[in-house]
Formats: sequence, C-alpha cells, structure tokens
Amino acid sequence: MDSVRSIIKWAGGKKRALASIKKHLPTGAKRLIEPFVGGGAVFLNLDFEEYLLVDINKDLINLFNIIKNSPDTFINHAEVLFCPGNNNSHYYNKVRSDFNETDNEYYRSLLFLYLNRHGYNGLCRYNQSGGYNVPFGNNDKVYFPKDELKYFNDRAKTATFIQGDFELAFNQAKQGDVIYCDPPYSPLSNTANFTEYSGNTFTAHDHIRLVRCAEQV
Repeated sequence: MDSVRSIIKWAGGKKRALASIKKHLPTGAKRLIEPFVGGGAVFLNLDFEEYLLVDINKDLINLFNIIKNSPDTFINHAEVLFCPGNNNSHYYNKVRSDFNETDNEYYRSLLFLYLNRHGYNGLCRYNQSGGYNVPFGNNDKVYFPKDELKYFNDRAKTATFIQGDFELAFNQAKQGDVIYCDPPYSPLSNTANFTEYSGNTFTAHDHIRLVRCAEQV
C-alpha cells in the first residue's frame, strides 16, 4: 500500500523515510507519541490504537484539531479558497495579511491551509513579531487535499493533539508507549537555519533538554 500524504506540505517531512522508520520501531505498543508531529506523515502511516501528538506551532495544532472536530464544514469552506483565480501573488498577500491580523482560530485554520499550499516550497515561517512571512510560491497548479483531509479526520479520531513544548509529550509517556522523535535539525550554517519555523528558535540548549528527556523515559 502506498504511503498516505499529509494534508500540508512540510519541510523535513518523513514520507520518503517511512519504510526505514517502521523497521526501527518496536511492535506491540498501544500508543505512539510524537513530540514534534510536524506534517504528521509518521502518525498517518503507522497503525497504533492511540496517538499523542505535540508541536510548538499553535497554528498547526489548531488546524489539526479543527479537522478532527469539524471536517465537513472545514473542507467545504477551505475548498472555495483553492479556485484557480486565487492562485496569484495579489490574493496570496491579502490572505497572508488577513491571517496575521485575525485571532479567530477557525478562520486562521482555513487561511493557514491556503498559505501552506500556495506558499513557497512548503515552508512555515514567522518573523520576530509572530507574523507569517512566507512568500508566494508561484506554482502553476495547487492541489486541494480533499481525500487527505478526509483520511486525516478518520485517523485523528484516536489522536490527541497538544500545542506546546516537547517536554509535554515526554511527561505524559507511560510504560509501553513508543516515542518517535524528529526534532528540528541543528543548522550547518546560519543561512541554513530551519529551526525557526514556529517563531521560536530551537537552540543547542533545547537539543540538550531533549536528550535529557529521552534519557529519563
């Protein structure tokens, strides 16, 4: 069976590495825990009875929870944004401005999916003020992931999504859980730094904290 695609594009997604990941995970566990769920490719393609999925990105977790709880309404509203006439820089910049100005969680979730699919190279990036600042992607066609959204909703029925620091995931781990950990990479250079995708810098100190959390489980 082919692997299931995420509803969003995500830098560092693990869709191509799923076969290797499966080989290294123990069998017989009831719950999968991901302290850095990202695009969710791993959880979508591994069969567990339960999932505990954490990420620091508030917009990401908000999107996941809304699709879990209101799938049909969300799909109907989101699909309208994906018409060919909305695939241009003028409309994209307007949506990005609206996204940065609103606090309405449902509206943000719709705009977040549009921005992710229409933005440059699947990036998710915020400036120091918390404003989403990814430029327009200039793609000829933009795919609306309707089937993926429906599958995500079905899989999410046994998942709990939590926004917060990775320590939240480790603190809730119980004997028999499987923890799959895919933290932001340490950059090779300042210009290659992809650790600020959520508006927070994942520092060397955070990597040390992560190691200590793993050692205590």
